[in-house]
Amino acid sequence: MKKLLIILAATLVLVLGSSGNFREYYGARGVAVNIADNNSSYIGFECPEMTLYLANGDSTGVISVKNNLGEDVELYFSTPNDILTFSNPTFLYAGEEKLVEAEFRGSQGEYTIPIDIEAFWDNGSAKIPACSVKVVDPAVRMSKVLLSGNTTVPLFTREVWKFRILVESDGNNYTILDTIPAEFEVLSIAASDGRFTTHHPGAGRSCTTKIVWDVYVEGTEFMDVTIATKHNPAGKQEFTSPGSYNLNDGAEIKGLGIVSNPIIVKAVR
Repeated sequence: MKKLLIILAATLVLVLGSSGNFREYYGARGVAVNIADNNSSYIGFECPEMTLYLANGDSTGVISVKNNLGEDVELYFSTPNDILTFSNPTFLYAGEEKLVEAEFRGSQGEYTIPIDIEAFWDNGSAKIPACSVKVVDPAVRMSKVLLSGNTTVPLFTREVWKFRILVESDGNNYTILDTIPAEFEVLSIAASDGRFTTHHPGAGRSCTTKIVWDVYVEGTEFMDVTIATKHNPAGKQEFTSPGSYNLNDGAEIKGLGIVSNPIIVKAVR
């Protein structure tokens, strides 16, 4: 592989888009850098192409970065008006890759938010306009809370839980989807308003339960679901293996891509 030896005094290449590569940098001190002819990047970055649905105060991963400098690097992330707020700095060892989280601090609306990176390492520093993320703070909120039942349970023991899907809006029609995994049976469902149906794709005791809830929400509406562990196809009471289990997937508002938190329990011996 042919390599070029370049002395960098004040050179900076900027790359924009949903992903990018920082290939040349400004060194605070004169520094010689080998640049391979395959254009390997020194700081690689990528933002999610999907829309992030966040409310004020929500946190999520917003940019993936990789350190190809060959030495450790310290990264600082910023956005206009700090609408995405990072816990700076982020440290990356040579070769390390990390998904960096930020907190959304905005009001209802749609945003395209550019992210800038400032990098520091022993031999230099750089300011890198990275990529942009699309964030929507919709006029609807959804959450899921556990009303009763234990979050740590023994194996081979019947357990019962009750959880609530809570939806808040200024006034609109929504279809809420939820899935109860095959380890559980649905004992009861009660909704404050609207109409719901259930169906069971598959057959036998190993099938999941799908819930579809159509509701008009002006203010707050909720659905309470009571479930219990059931016997597996071999006739043994769930849970049969230790580990973490979702009582249900995150509930989803159809067509908006808005997904609530799941509720997770831990099975122990």
